[in-house]
Amino acid sequence: MFPKHIAHLKSAASDQLLVMAWSRTRELTDKRFMTTTISKIHVTTGSRLHFGLICSEPAARWRFGGIGVMLRQPAWHLSVTPIAADEDSIEATDDICRRIRELLQRIRSRHHMTSLRIEVHHEVSLHTGLGSGTQLGLAFSAASELLTHRRLQEDPFQLAQLACRAERSAIGTVGFARGGFLVDHGESNDESLRRQVDRFVFPDDWRFVLTHPENSQGLSGVQERTFFGQQIHMPRTLIANLEQQMLREIIPAVREKQFQAFATSLENYGQTVGTFYAAEQGGVFAHPAMTQLADHLRTAGVSGMAQSSWGPLIGIPAESQKHGEEIMRLIPDCIGSNRLTTMISEPLNTGATIRSTVDDASGRSLL
Repeated sequence: MFPKHIAHLKSAASDQLLVMAWSRTRELTDKRFMTTTISKIHVTTGSRLHFGLICSEPAARWRFGGIGVMLRQPAWHLSVTPIAADEDSIEATDDICRRIRELLQRIRSRHHMTSLRIEVHHEVSLHTGLGSGTQLGLAFSAASELLTHRRLQEDPFQLAQLACRAERSAIGTVGFARGGFLVDHGESNDESLRRQVDRFVFPDDWRFVLTHPENSQGLSGVQERTFFGQQIHMPRTLIANLEQQMLREIIPAVREKQFQAFATSLENYGQTVGTFYAAEQGGVFAHPAMTQLADHLRTAGVSGMAQSSWGPLIGIPAESQKHGEEIMRLIPDCIGSNRLTTMISEPLNTGATIRSTVDDASGRSLL
C-alpha cells in the first residue's frame, strides 16, 4: 500500500540549499486531501563520514568546520505509525529504544503527537563514527513535522534544532537533506548569516571500505562535551594547512574524479587533523587496532585511510566495487583480540527518503 507520497531529499539544479518540500504538487489546499490521514511514515537515511572537526578560535574562520561524505550503507530504515494507545510501542534494540524515547521526549516538548508504533528495520551503530545519532534525530524530526503539520520543515537546521543536533558540525544535517561530499565552512560570527556548507557530487563509482573493531566506541556524551568545553584550539598554522589540503587538493580531486589524488590527500588530511586529537584519543587513530591496520594496508600499497569523527571506524576509499573487494581481502578478521567489522559502502548523492501512506476519511489509501 506504499509509497503514496515521496519526498526524496536531493539538491536542486541550482545547487542551492534544498527546500525540503513534501509533495508540493499536492498541497493540502487540494480538496481531495482536506480530510486525509497519514497512516504510516517510512524514513530511510544514509550514514556520514566526517574526517575531522576543525577547532579554531571563536572569531576565526572554519570554527567547527571540516569535510565529510554521505554513504548509502549502513542505513537507518524505520517506520512510524500513529496508534490509539496510552504509550509508544518501539521495536528496536535496547540502546536504540532508549535513544528514541529521549528523542520523542524532546520533540513532544515542542509538538503534540499521538502515541506511535515505531519499527526500526535497519539501524546504524551508535558512537562508531557514522553520525548515526544525527541521522536518527533528523528522521524523527521529519516524521513529527509530517504528523503534526502535514509538511516537512523547509530548513534542515530547524529539524536539527528540534532534535537537539548540529551542536557543532553541520555535515550530517546538510547531508540528511542533500547527500554528497560536503565542505562545512564552520560557524559564522554573524548570526544573521546562513552557515555555508558546499556540496559536491561524489563519484558514483567510488566506494568506501568501512572497518572498525566490534564492541568498541569513540568519544561521546560527557567526555566529548568536556573536551570541547576546554576551549582547546588548533594552531593557526595547522588550520591553514588543513584549509590548503581541502581547497587545493581534496575538493579538486572530487570534482575532477581523480581517485589517486583524492585518496592520497584524504589520508594526509586525516593524519594532519589526527595530530590535534591524538592526545585525547590515544593517537591519530582512536583504536590501536586501526593504527596497526593502517600500517598493514600502507605496506600493501593501499592509501586513503582516514578516521571518521572520534572513530573508531576508519574509511578507506576505493576506485570501484572491485577495488573495494580487493581492499577487503587485505583486511584480516581480527587484529590481536579485536574482531573487525568490515563492509563496502556506496556514496549517497541524495538526501534521506521519506515515504508516507495517506488514507482518506473512509480509511481508503490514496494514490
